[in-house]
Amino acid sequence: MRNETLAPAFCLTFRTFPLRISHFAMSIHRPLDEELKVLRELVLEMSYLVDEQLAEAMNALTKGDVELAQRVRHRDDEIDALEMKLDRQCERILALHHPVASDLRLIILAVKVNTDLERIGDHSKNLAKNVAHVKDMPDVLKATRLPEMADAARAMLREAQDAFSTEDRVRAREILARDRQVDRLHKENFAALVKYGQEHPECMTPVAHLITASKGLERISDHVKNIAESIIFLIEGLDIRHKRLARHDD
Repeated sequence: MRNETLAPAFCLTFRTFPLRISHFAMSIHRPLDEELKVLRELVLEMSYLVDEQLAEAMNALTKGDVELAQRVRHRDDEIDALEMKLDRQCERILALHHPVASDLRLIILAVKVNTDLERIGDHSKNLAKNVAHVKDMPDVLKATRLPEMADAARAMLREAQDAFSTEDRVRAREILARDRQVDRLHKENFAALVKYGQEHPECMTPVAHLITASKGLERISDHVKNIAESIIFLIEGLDIRHKRLARHDD
């Protein structure tokens, strides 16, 4: 009789123990988690704003829309303000919480990505500056593949946004390969514009500005590539920049 009364009690205790542990684990909440959530939201907000700027700058360039170009230039102040806000959030987290491991990697990513996004915003503003010098000679633009190049750079940026949101290392690594497509398009644009300038010397001013625009788009894709490398560092804890130097250190 003693064994019969003890056994059920033992089984009952054994079965409820995991539930108590699970409930305890689910109830843990760190103030740092809320701060990191705000940081992630700021990174994404800035990336969306920069993407809009790039799209509007290219629309202004392809349509010769000087007023739209002017709005893009003025809106750059929003990006600069958001850059400073994001920096302050990083400083706040470091000062109050002393993050380590993956939390610290997120701070490092935010600092680096913040710089890359701000530079993309600057390049978008510079794209808009070219509009006034190109709008009266649309045939020069038609000799290039600038719209295709801009679409490729924006696609990379949107992929980076998704990779960051979902912490998808595969998607982040795919961005690295897509950067080569933009590099190739820039070389084609450069060659086409040099040839156009030689054949139409009266168009050298818009030619020069479109070469600058093409180089700006190439630099934008480089910054997105940097962002992808930062995402890989966040997920894997692996710094894949300057691989030759890493092999030399080994």
